[in-house]
Amino acid sequence: MTVNEIIAIVDLQEPNSYTAAEKIGWLSSLDGKIRHEVLETHEGFEAEDPFEPYTDGSEDLLVPFPYCEDIYVHYLIAMIAAGNAEAARYNQQIALYNAAYGEWWNWYNANHMPLHNKTRFEF
Repeated sequence: MTVNEIIAIVDLQEPNSYTAAEKIGWLSSLDGKIRHEVLETHEGFEAEDPFEPYTDGSEDLLVPFPYCEDIYVHYLIAMIAAGNAEAARYNQQIALYNAAYGEWWNWYNANHMPLHNKTRFEF
């Protein structure tokens, strides 16, 4: 899915006054963390260039179908609720995001071996 597709879904579900640029920034931040904390620490991820923040929304998001919609939609709605100081709505959406993210992370971790040089302690 692309950034703009997720933004369109969120705008239908959660009318808001935040700009597309703000939502693109939130999604860029999330995918930057996903790439650094999950993808780069497991085998099978090959990218030489550093992560660049999304610019126009036509970019593909990092988490694939069928996990992507739940993760990104709940995350954006949580960010909107946080911006609106709606604590109950934020807590609800971030809990749904955490559950969806955990489900994807468990699948990814089960299907991609961790890189040993990134996951061990040295004394």
